[in-house]
Parts: sequence; C-alpha cells; structure tokens
Amino acid sequence: MALVTHLLIVSSHDNNHVTFRLLGLLILFAISFSVHNKQVLAATDTDMCQFSKYASESQDSLNEAKKRLASLAGKKYESNDGVEWKYTVGICSSVGGTDGNAAVLQTKMVDGQATEGHNIGSLKDTHILVGTDWIFLEYKQGESYGTHCNNESKRSVIMITCDATVDDSSAEMVFMREEKNKAEQCYYLFEMKHQAVCPTISNDGSLSVGSILLIVFASVATVYLVVGFLYSRFVLRAKGIEQIPNYEFWKDFGNLQSDGCDFLCRSKGRRRLNDFGGIGDDQLDPVEDIQDDNLLPM
Repeated sequence: MALVTHLLIVSSHDNNHVTFRLLGLLILFAISFSVHNKQVLAATDTDMCQFSKYASESQDSLNEAKKRLASLAGKKYESNDGVEWKYTVGICSSVGGTDGNAAVLQTKMVDGQATEGHNIGSLKDTHILVGTDWIFLEYKQGESYGTHCNNESKRSVIMITCDATVDDSSAEMVFMREEKNKAEQCYYLFEMKHQAVCPTISNDGSLSVGSILLIVFASVATVYLVVGFLYSRFVLRAKGIEQIPNYEFWKDFGNLQSDGCDFLCRSKGRRRLNDFGGIGDDQLDPVEDIQDDNLLPM
C-alpha cells in the first residue's frame, strides 16, 4: 500500500493529466503486492506461454487467461516515451537481449540510431493476474538498476484491458511511465487495449426459461385454435366468424376487462340516487271541482 500512498502524493504535485489517468492502473498494480504477501510461482523455461499465477488465483482463472492470450501469443509491439527511449514488448515471445530471453527491450535512440539496449523484463520469470475484463502481465528478472531502487532487477508490467472495438490491426502498446523514484518495487508500466481479453459469452445450446415459456404458450394456443375450430365447425355446425372457439366469450372479453378494471381500480363507491319519500294527500294542490252541469242538455 506504500505504492498507493506514493502515487497520491505524486498526483497532488503533478499537474500532468496523465498521472490521474494512470492512477487506477497503478492502484491495481499495488494490490498485487499488498500485505497478503502472495507467493508467486515461476514459469517454465521450455514453454514461454506457461505463465505462472499468483497463489490466490485459481487454476481455472489461469486457464482462462491463457485462452484469452492465445490470439496475442508471439506478437511484438513497439512504443516510445516521446523523448529518446523506444520499447519493444513481446507477448509470449522474445524480443532479443544478450541471452535471447528478453520479453521487454528498452533501446536508446540517437538521431534515429540505436545506441544502447536494456533488458527490462525477462521471459525467465513471468507472472499473470486475470480479471473479468483485464489481464495483468509481469515480466521480472531484467537488468539490475545501477544506483537506485536498491539495485534490484528491472521489471515491466503490461496491463491489457478489454476493448471490443480494437483488433490486431488497431492494437497499440502504450508506454505509460517508469516508476523509479523509490527504494524498491520499481517498474515500467505499459497499457494496451484489445478485444482478445474480453470475456467470452458461453453458448451451450440450451434454451432460456423465457424461450421455453414462449414455446409452450405458442403450442397451447395453436392446439386450442385448431381443435376449437374443428369442434365448432363439425359438432356445433357453426358458420363464418362464429367458428372461432368460445366466440361469445372473446366477443365480450373487452367488456369483461373493463368491468374487472372498474371493480378493482375505483376508490369511491357508486353514486346512488336519493330515495323518494311518500307524499300525503294534504300536500297535494287542491283540485278544482269542475262543474259540467251546464254542459248537459236542458
């Protein structure tokens, strides 16, 4: 965690936006060297792609990492620091060196000519950490530092992250920085995006629950319509549109839905008309006594 503290201090004094972009990657790098003191197994010399793994990682995750790296194995990528150093990075392949085991080679360029080269990561000591959509490669046992980093061997870290839009034709290895202003655990950091490390979606040919339910529903509906049509046609002697099974029910189906919605959703009681009370004879207007005697013949 000392690495994380150091990064936060550097970030507070560095106005370069690249430092903040690297913070997430470097924190992940620090976790790999956390207080859990993970033991690391060395890779074999005879198989360059037999990356070892951190002790906390399962064998299944190691196999998955090898599968994702298969399309990158043997490829070489170049990068530079924009000043004088050029870097050549190999994935499961040697890029030169005095013993032919250099996985990452640092070359000093002067007027376009290589003047010196350094092995900053060897295939003799390679390690891997795998995540859901990233792979963390580490090449150790490079040349020793001269006057700093406690004279430890140089090492390189390659962070490969998932990007479904990047293939071999557009993949680019980017040199991020060299961390050497510390007493130990110095490293060179590289980053690359590639679709090869993206998680694969397994397809075992089995149907989902939703697909099964749709198939069952379609099958039942087909049987209902065919059998119902035949029954209405030949048993009930129905004609025309009335041959549809349960025609009367489906004709009133909308009304039934409306009644059900009205019953469930209304929050107020139905409006009721006031009852009419009885009227007494004394409340009625007096009726005039019509004399029709004058209408009779005399």
